[in-house]
Amino acid sequence: MSEVNYIRHLNGVLRKFFEDDNISSSHRSLYLAFFELWNQKHFPETLMINRKQVMLLAKIRSRTTYHKLLQDLKKWGYLQHSASHNPQTGSLVEMFRFDTLHDQKMDRSCSVSEQVPVQKMVSFNKHKNKNIINSFKQTCPKNEQVVIKYFDGKNRSTLEAKKFYNFYESIGWKLNGKHPITNWKACARNWMIKADEMKNDQRHNAPSHNRDNLDTSIKKNYGKPL
Repeated sequence: MSEVNYIRHLNGVLRKFFEDDNISSSHRSLYLAFFELWNQKHFPETLMINRKQVMLLAKIRSRTTYHKLLQDLKKWGYLQHSASHNPQTGSLVEMFRFDTLHDQKMDRSCSVSEQVPVQKMVSFNKHKNKNIINSFKQTCPKNEQVVIKYFDGKNRSTLEAKKFYNFYESIGWKLNGKHPITNWKACARNWMIKADEMKNDQRHNAPSHNRDNLDTSIKKNYGKPL
């Protein structure tokens, strides 16, 4: 048996799966389990298998389902299976070859540059940085007037809108100085909520003007007018 070409065989069987309307995801899973064991054994002509091991690799729990899928693969020409009636020995599987199909030959009458258009390689980081920059532009307000208009729609003052805009503009529209703001309007709503909470806290903590007048301790100076 000639040496099996791993890549060509895998590409060949995947192409056959694509063209075969009978193949389901379960069939593919079982075949690839056989293929994994076949590869581990360096592609022998005959592969001795352990059913429990194959079922574990293929994520198949039902013994009945396993035998049904195995018979399908055998009937449709993917492999040959010989059952073993001896519990001490495993069943035998012969994997049919799919790496011997002739690849489409390239026309050598023209140069390589004419056969395949050359595309300039762009680093992954360049694309990544470009996407980050574009996303950043889309998530920040265009200018201060946009923020003022949004705050006005929430019945907030122009002064508050300017404070919000100037604060985040000064730190580059980032949270904790690291992460770009993904939704400036949501950030503005949080700003409003915190501003309201601060106002409420100030009201509760403000000293009462009548506290001394209403003091009823025993040391009260009753000569002091209310």
